[in-house]
Amino acid sequence: MSNMLPPTFLTDWQADFPEACTLLAEAGRDAAARRARLTLAEAPLSIGVMGQVKAGKSSFLNSLLFGGQALLPEAATPKTANLTRIRYAEKPRFTAHFYKPEDWALIEQQAAGNSPDEASRAARELVESARASGDDIPKLLAQGSMLVEAEDLGGLLGKLNDFTGSDGRLTALVAETELALPLEQLKGIEIVDTPGMNDPVVSRTHKTREYMALCDVVFFLSRSSQFLDASDQGLMSAQLPSKGIKRLILVGAQFDMAVLDDGFNRKSLEACTSRLYERLGRHAGEIFNNLASMREKQDMPEAAALLRNTGAPIFASTHAWQIAHKPQQEWSGAVRHTHQELDGMAGDCWKTPLTNADWAELANWEPLTAALEQALTDKEHLLAQQRAGLEKELTAQQADLLRQLREQAEARMTALQQNDLQSLAQREQRQQAQVDKISTALANFLRATVTQTHERQRELLEEIAASAQRAGQVQERTGYKRVKESFRVSDSKWYNPFTWGDHHYESYSTTTSYSYLAVSDALENLGYYVTTAKRQMLAAFDDLIAPSTVSAGLRRELLRAIDPSSADFDPKGLRALVESSLTSLKLPALDFAEPDLESTFSGFSGEIKDSIDMARLRDKLSTEVRQINDTLVSRLQQAVRETSQTLEGIAGQLHDRLTERLADDIARLRADMADKEKQIARLQKLMTAIAAA
Repeated sequence: MSNMLPPTFLTDWQADFPEACTLLAEAGRDAAARRARLTLAEAPLSIGVMGQVKAGKSSFLNSLLFGGQALLPEAATPKTANLTRIRYAEKPRFTAHFYKPEDWALIEQQAAGNSPDEASRAARELVESARASGDDIPKLLAQGSMLVEAEDLGGLLGKLNDFTGSDGRLTALVAETELALPLEQLKGIEIVDTPGMNDPVVSRTHKTREYMALCDVVFFLSRSSQFLDASDQGLMSAQLPSKGIKRLILVGAQFDMAVLDDGFNRKSLEACTSRLYERLGRHAGEIFNNLASMREKQDMPEAAALLRNTGAPIFASTHAWQIAHKPQQEWSGAVRHTHQELDGMAGDCWKTPLTNADWAELANWEPLTAALEQALTDKEHLLAQQRAGLEKELTAQQADLLRQLREQAEARMTALQQNDLQSLAQREQRQQAQVDKISTALANFLRATVTQTHERQRELLEEIAASAQRAGQVQERTGYKRVKESFRVSDSKWYNPFTWGDHHYESYSTTTSYSYLAVSDALENLGYYVTTAKRQMLAAFDDLIAPSTVSAGLRRELLRAIDPSSADFDPKGLRALVESSLTSLKLPALDFAEPDLESTFSGFSGEIKDSIDMARLRDKLSTEVRQINDTLVSRLQQAVRETSQTLEGIAGQLHDRLTERLADDIARLRADMADKEKQIARLQKLMTAIAAA
């Protein structure tokens, strides 16, 4: 466990002090595993990217992470957007996960309707595209996933179009993808790219929220020319989890397009960008305050605080970044077009051509890289704190185990120095009397613990029932839709009878609001309840009857039971002997099987607007909460029952167990008496090694 202990330390002393050495070996293996988990490779910086497909998320990531290289595939239309995880691997590979058959059935059902909402339109596009491919859809869905490997990055990217391209043969059937690339820039980070649409698949929306909740930083991209429009707000409401996100960065993407729209009315680039920053920033503040108020009404204070505390938007342009940093021969056609349009406007309206510094200012990339670097710094700081805390804990654990071993060794050496074979029998009698007293005290403590546990269990079940009642309620949301209307306009002229009766129609659009229930909210409520209830149960269990808690309580009772003033025996040696026995006690642990939540609301999808369907969803949520509550409570009761029985058993066997350990210790002393001086020298060497550790 410690580098300061000789390599053969534990094996050398295993026969002399078997329990103490076994505990040290187990602690060493546990320490190595826990240290390995606290590395950046095991806990990478997780970067989430949210926003509509049209916001250019892949281009944004390519510029932010890969110096503008087009390494991440672009999703050209909403039907190609799926949940994508990107990470480092030594060899490039790609995994496409197809929709579950039941999820695809829901998509087909939603596509068959006439709803004009975005999720329904996306469902129709998916179904039409999948059927047009001519593939055996049921067979592919039953297959579940498909792995694509290649020898190099270029070979892999050349194979992805079938799965991610706008005209990909299998694109419509892909729900999630995993992309592993041998890129140095990906070492220590993981990217989660969310579906850029209001997802017709509830389980994927739930998984998206779960992934976002684990991210260290989330970039939400919104096109600056249509900044935080109704689609963006709907997407944020659907995908933003109720808690968990550490930092949210709002990005006004494609800022060059907003400048093109507004620049004709300004005198310079600086005047244009200043005006846009002010106007769009104020708009973002209003939208985020409204979303925060909505979250507060939905009893989601952490999400509300995140929205209110999100800083000013960062307006950026990947095209401007490439123009400022890449040679012209590497520009794409879209980048060339942006350069031509903006450069032309600068000459016509501002009478000054754009310089490279102007393009860099328009790109505004430094705040984005600073946000990313800050997230990485925070992650490393958190890991450093966790490592320091872990090392402190492991050091204390090792020190305690070595103390027990040292005290046993000291007691044995003292016994060898002060006793002979004849006096050992008297020593055993004196220590047996103390063992009788100690075992009675410890057994009483264990039985009292069992009684307290049953009392706390009753209180806990009342708390869990209250949590279940709250989880069974899902709050209504307010949605907005644009409705096109038309009116008749007369073209008649009073002075021209031939035009009398002529007319045409002019159209206009209005925005109306409506109330709905989001199926993803019901699923998140259920998931949050499961997590919270398990946490409450585990905390209560740990407070009372977790192995570490019981062992600590037993040690306290041991110290009370031993008479340190007694001259008849060595109290320190007996304490070490008893402690090593207590440390090795094995108690049942409380664990829970993970419920399958993804298929819970398989009969529902998207926004529920009909009052009858709303009632059905609420009834379904209440039923599921009740069933999961019954399962969790049953598992808690089982664990308490098993642990209580184990504690009762330990209480009944404690006297015999300690007596046996005492007899073993006396037997070893008798064996060591045969070569007393040699054994004393060995024990002194042991204590020297422990002191140096």
